[in-house]
Amino acid sequence: MKKLIFTAAAMLLVSGCAFNVTLMPRDSGKFYTGEMAGPGNGTGTMTIKMEGDDVCTGPVARVASNESFGFANTYLANSKGKVSSALTTVATSGDVTIKAILSCTSGKGLRCEMTGQGGGGGICVDDSGRIFDALAIRK
Repeated sequence: MKKLIFTAAAMLLVSGCAFNVTLMPRDSGKFYTGEMAGPGNGTGTMTIKMEGDDVCTGPVARVASNESFGFANTYLANSKGKVSSALTTVATSGDVTIKAILSCTSGKGLRCEMTGQGGGGGICVDDSGRIFDALAIRK
C-alpha cells in the first residue's frame, strides 16, 4: 500500500502540464496566442507569437502557492499488544502564482504574472509599458 501511494505521488510530481495562453492588449481587441508548458515541477517555458514575426520566449516559474501536500501515519496498539498502522495522504488545492520573463525576437521584453488553479489569468507588460490581459487555459 505504501509503495502504491508513493508511486501515485511521484507520478503527480513529474507529470507535465501544458496551457494555451492568450494575450489581449488594453489598447486594442487583437489576440496574441502561444503556449506555456512544463514538466510539473513548478518551472517551464512560455512562448507567445506577437505582431508580425515577433516571437517571445522565456522561463516560467511558480513563485507562490497556497497548495499543500503531506503524509499522515497513525499507529495503534490494542489491549493484546497487536500493533496496527495506517498511512494516508492529505492534499489541499489552492491558487498558484507564476511569473514569466520573456525575450522577444524584436529585442523587447515581456513580463507576465498569473494566478489560478489549473489555469488562470493575469497581466503581461512589455518594455514600453503596454499592458496585456492574459489567460492560461489547460490543454
